[in-house]
Amino acid sequence: MSAPGWWQQTTVAALLGTERREPPPLPHGLGVAARPDSTPETTLLDAAALGGALLRAHLPDRPAGDLPEPAAPDATPVAPPAAVQLLGLLLDQPPVAARLRPLALEHWLGVAADRGVRVPARTLPRLLALATQQSDLRAATRPVVGERGRWLAGLRSDWRWVLEPEPAAAAPTPVPADDLDRLEAALDHRSAKVRREALALLDAAPDSARAARMAARLRPLLTSTGRLRRGLEVALPTEPDAAGVRDGLTTTRGGSQRERWLELISAGAPLSVWTDATGKDAAHTWPLITQPAARAGVLRAVRARADLTWASAAVADSPDLLAYLPTAEQDAAALHLLRATKAAAGVASVVRHVPPPWSPGLSAAVVDVLRHTAPAGGSASLALPSLAAGLHPSVRPAVSAWARAEHRWGSLPADLDQYLSFLPAITEAFR
Repeated sequence: MSAPGWWQQTTVAALLGTERREPPPLPHGLGVAARPDSTPETTLLDAAALGGALLRAHLPDRPAGDLPEPAAPDATPVAPPAAVQLLGLLLDQPPVAARLRPLALEHWLGVAADRGVRVPARTLPRLLALATQQSDLRAATRPVVGERGRWLAGLRSDWRWVLEPEPAAAAPTPVPADDLDRLEAALDHRSAKVRREALALLDAAPDSARAARMAARLRPLLTSTGRLRRGLEVALPTEPDAAGVRDGLTTTRGGSQRERWLELISAGAPLSVWTDATGKDAAHTWPLITQPAARAGVLRAVRARADLTWASAAVADSPDLLAYLPTAEQDAAALHLLRATKAAAGVASVVRHVPPPWSPGLSAAVVDVLRHTAPAGGSASLALPSLAAGLHPSVRPAVSAWARAEHRWGSLPADLDQYLSFLPAITEAFR
């Protein structure tokens, strides 16, 4: 009999009573012998003790005699008792909304790593099982499991992630010159998929030969107007020749082909073509670009190249460009955008592009807008976990006032208030 089948029959015997159902014998595979003078009652109690230990350890049944090597000694101290008690609460009876438990756990694990302590051995199986189900917890879990946690992870295939290195974050890098030559050659590939991928990569390369050809197509379309008050007229391109088709200016069904070609040309040309045409910098040139297809193409180029200067210039019209700004500039730009919005959906469109945690000023602005608005279409994306992860603890008084006075947002303000009040208790427990 397998261990799961044995445990199922043991559970049935416990429910029906030993007079109505004989407890099953211990599986041979567990390598544990029954006591010689056992009665049905003692057999059931022994089975409950053994099965409970196996369940707590989250270990599958292992053939008798195939015992692993003991774990190496662990020199890292265990977290303080008060902190361990809070960890138990978070795992079994979270004192915060269920959707916020992963964030609170992540905070606990982060403080533990900063203090150089580890999770107690008896809590490891529950934590490893939870982090296996919720992969967002893995990065914070790895540093605090200690030798015992790594030993335990080696016994189960689904816990092996503990032993794997943390994946490195990908960062945009310029396309190497050698790759530019290969991408240029790929424009003549017989596969349309290969050509599309090459075109997308070349959009990110303003120094490529294709970018120079796109610049040559764009310049005649731009006309600077006015003397005192400068403007910029953008003409639509005519039907491209064979070289233009090779550069991606193909024809599609529906819509204005000439506007589509303008967008593609604007996306592929160097952004300096625009500032050369106006004689102004990016901040003063962007407002002059009013043609919708040209604006769309410029924004595509800014995203593809992660161009900081143009991202700063256009972020007021495209909040997603906040993600390309340095951290020091993100807050100021996000605050400027928040002052212009009076709707919860507008807040969502801004803060989703600012990595948490947010600064005290940005957090206060977010809470202030939300307190004075009602949830509407689009604000659903401003989920509770996003707010909890982003808001600075200093805004808790404002959140508490929001929770007392507001009912349009349901339990959201109260859940936030509860979460923000719990975080200091975690930090305090490690002292």
